[in-house]
Amino acid sequence: MTESAVIPERKMSAARHARWADLAVIAVVVVALLAGVWVRSATLHRTEGFAFDNLGISGRAPAGWARQFGDDPLLRLRDLRSGTFATTLEMRRRPLAAEADVALALDALVLERAANATAYTSLRTEQVAVHDAVATQRGFTYVAVNRNPYVDQLPVVVRGVDVALRVADQVYVITYMANADEFDASYAYFRAFIEDLEF
Repeated sequence: MTESAVIPERKMSAARHARWADLAVIAVVVVALLAGVWVRSATLHRTEGFAFDNLGISGRAPAGWARQFGDDPLLRLRDLRSGTFATTLEMRRRPLAAEADVALALDALVLERAANATAYTSLRTEQVAVHDAVATQRGFTYVAVNRNPYVDQLPVVVRGVDVALRVADQVYVITYMANADEFDASYAYFRAFIEDLEF
C-alpha cells in the first residue's frame, strides 16, 4: 500500500472518531437536560403532609411554602418565591346549617374582603366536582396595594377562586390567590391541594 493511500484512510478514521465524539457529547447533553427537568419537576411538586387532629382533617401541601396555622384561616400557605404577590392557598371553616346553601359562606367572604380589598369583584359562581361530590366555586379579583412606604412597588391585580365543600354541619372554603398573570401556571397546586384533603 502506498503512502498516498494510507493518508486518506487515516483522515477517514479521524473523521469517523470525531463524529462519534460529537454524538456522545449530544447524548450526554440530552441526558443531563432530561435529568434537570426531572429534578426540577420533582422539587416543584414535592409535598409535605399536615393534619388537624382535633377536626379530623389531613392533607398534603407544597413543600417549601410558608405555613401559617390559626383560627381564620385555619391554614395559610404562601409561595414567597412567586414574585410581587405571593401565591397563596388558604383553608377556612364555617358552621352552616344542613338546609342552608353553601353559597352563603362564600357571600360572607365577599363582604369581608370587599371591606378590606381595593376594587374587589366577584366573578362567576358554578358547581364543580371534588372527591366525587359537588362543591360550589366562585372566582374573584382585586387589586393588592403594598402600603409599606419603604417598598417601591406597583399595585398588583390578584385573581382568586374559592371552593366551598360541605362536611356535615360545616363548610370548608379552600381559596387560591395569585398574580393574575401567574394564575393559570400555579392552578395545579390548588387542584392537588383540594384532591389530597381528607375529612
